[in-house]
Amino acid sequence: AAAPVMLRGSMASKTPVGFIGLGNMGSPMAKNLIKNGYPVIATDVFPECCKELQDLGAQVVDSPAYVAEKADRIITMLPSSPNVIEVYTGSNGILKKVKKGTLLVDSSTIDPAVAKEMAVAAEKMGAVFMDAPVSGGKRLLIAPN
Repeated sequence: AAAPVMLRGSMASKTPVGFIGLGNMGSPMAKNLIKNGYPVIATDVFPECCKELQDLGAQVVDSPAYVAEKADRIITMLPSSPNVIEVYTGSNGILKKVKKGTLLVDSSTIDPAVAKEMAVAAEKMGAVFMDAPVSGGKRLLIAPN
């Protein structure tokens, strides 16, 4: 059977995608979402990382919890396991405001035990956590294809 095709302008592309972590890997990923018509709600601990995305049309907010209030699909791309724990479970973390049914995709390269811990915590809140690490570096993310 043929794989389903996502058409530009379809209903899925109209709902916002949350993006947390706009560093070397996250920024090109979020830019690709915007380029392909997805509204992006983003945040990063370093405000200067948000400026370029804001100029491209992303809505920049001040906390992961606020992203979770506004988006039911959230991608995180963070540098380490402690960062993931803080962004998901900290005082302004995703899980403080996550809606039931939200899809949480963590593209960080982290300790598998931390990924399992976040999956359990997300499930308790009615959300789905996917561990989907990205490798290959920034060069591959910004390649034209």
